[in-house]
Amino acid sequence: MKTHPTLGQLALLAGGECGRAARLRLGWHLRSCENCRVQVEQFRNGRAALRAEAEALPAGLDWAVLEAEMRANVRLGLAAGAVVGKPRETGRTEFQIGAGWRLAVVLGSMAFVGLAGWMLRAPQHGLQAVAPAETVQLILDARPDGLALRNQDSAVTLIAPSRRPVATAVSWDGGGSARFVDADTGQVTIYDVSAQ
Repeated sequence: MKTHPTLGQLALLAGGECGRAARLRLGWHLRSCENCRVQVEQFRNGRAALRAEAEALPAGLDWAVLEAEMRANVRLGLAAGAVVGKPRETGRTEFQIGAGWRLAVVLGSMAFVGLAGWMLRAPQHGLQAVAPAETVQLILDARPDGLALRNQDSAVTLIAPSRRPVATAVSWDGGGSARFVDADTGQVTIYDVSAQ
């Protein structure tokens, strides 16, 4: 053999439990390998010691009775596990009841959020008609020096601490916002302007 046999193979050889071909191959290896011969001898000595211990067991020990008790305990454990693991028998399963309640809660929550959002966005005093001549045109301009809100004749500019805004946004109701980051300190300045 080019490699040493495994401990399992040596243990089978020591107990006389390996096949004829394996016994010949392992015997050939043992002729030239002292370490493996010592290992096989240790297995044989251990086997003899176990046999001597087995003979020292109590004289009244009945293996058949011990086996029957062990089988009964295993069957009892399996039966108890089957009873504990069974779902309760009811008209409806818990999953169906739970799923129905979950669906009702989700739909109710969505309806509440939708109603609250609609009520908060609804005009308070009704719609006010604006004549075309009174139309106000507001322009939100993000400049390098800040955020400017311009009307036809006037303008308001909020000076920012940095050169360029990081993000600008215009809302549908005429307001706007811009975020500036100071290059030296990393401080964020947020301007939020709304037109009334």
